[in-house]
Amino acid sequence: MTMPTYAMSCFKLPVRLCKDINSLMARFWWGEENGQTKMHWVSWKTLSTGKQAGGLGFKYLQSFNKALLGKQIWRLLTCPDLLLSKVLKARYYPKTTLFNCEIKGNASWIWKSLMSAREVMQCGARKQIGNGNNTRIWEDAWLLEGKDGKIESSKPPG
Repeated sequence: MTMPTYAMSCFKLPVRLCKDINSLMARFWWGEENGQTKMHWVSWKTLSTGKQAGGLGFKYLQSFNKALLGKQIWRLLTCPDLLLSKVLKARYYPKTTLFNCEIKGNASWIWKSLMSAREVMQCGARKQIGNGNNTRIWEDAWLLEGKDGKIESSKPPG
């Protein structure tokens, strides 16, 4: 289970590959040995239940892949002084935010992979106000409650 974790934190794995890896894990537990099929002691749902709840903690690879990519997006947001953060910002969103940038056709596979998890991160991410200089109160998601974390009332004219 740990072998694909590093690759999954950088790249979005194809759906077919995730299914193949799940199939290999299932065959290990339920396949055959010396021409005889193995006993199915528990269901896959039980195997994928968390360890604290009595399962073995196997993960659904597609969801786990998206979570790891979301973690990388979180690092870009919270650690803007990292070299990787600076390079990606300069290349893909120099004049906008990570959540508002366009995904261009000539973007790298890494960037496209990260952007596949952007929606998940956008649902829960909120801007920290700080001194308020960089906050656009009508456009940014900064409220803990409400629709999308944004102000629901209309913007006043002027």
